[in-house]
Amino acid sequence: MGGIKDINFGPERDIPTLTDKVILVTGGTAGLGSNTVKVLAKHNPSHIYFTGRNDNAASALIESIKKNIPSAGLTFLPIDLSSLSSIAAGIKMFKHDRLDIFMGNAGIMAVPAALSKDGYEIQFATNHLGNAAVLHHLLPIMLKTAELPSSDVRIVLNTSLGWKFRPSQGIVFDKLKTTQEDLTFGTWSRSDKAR
Repeated sequence: MGGIKDINFGPERDIPTLTDKVILVTGGTAGLGSNTVKVLAKHNPSHIYFTGRNDNAASALIESIKKNIPSAGLTFLPIDLSSLSSIAAGIKMFKHDRLDIFMGNAGIMAVPAALSKDGYEIQFATNHLGNAAVLHHLLPIMLKTAELPSSDVRIVLNTSLGWKFRPSQGIVFDKLKTTQEDLTFGTWSRSDKAR
């Protein structure tokens, strides 16, 4: 079985046309998320929504894409995935009656021990609960989209090899509402595994 080095994926070549597709990417203002939004925009989707916490980065991304693709439909949803109330408020800005592709990309890694606004370990809250909550709000729209003729609805959850560094006991559910200060890197790998 091949490894990562054997993957020969070329976005320009391998991503088909996305005509009429509505897409949402979490964590779209930086890193992989930002690049994902840029690449997907080149394939003619109807609209791309992307979440993030940085208004300036979102504006710069939209400006950058519009320079090359003036007709690109883009909407920034200002959402802090560590806050369930931020998710509920931000997702109200989603205005389409279809969603073809959900890409759960947002995540944080090896940050100082903390609790989210809702009382969960910050990395688990952001990387797992946050993406799951966004998907929960949008799943009815995705299910409706899946009923359309010729639909091809996708849920894509980005992760990493970080789960390999998890503590041997895996996710300790009884401790999800603690900072787990002794496991800053371990909490990240567990939240990655949960995806």
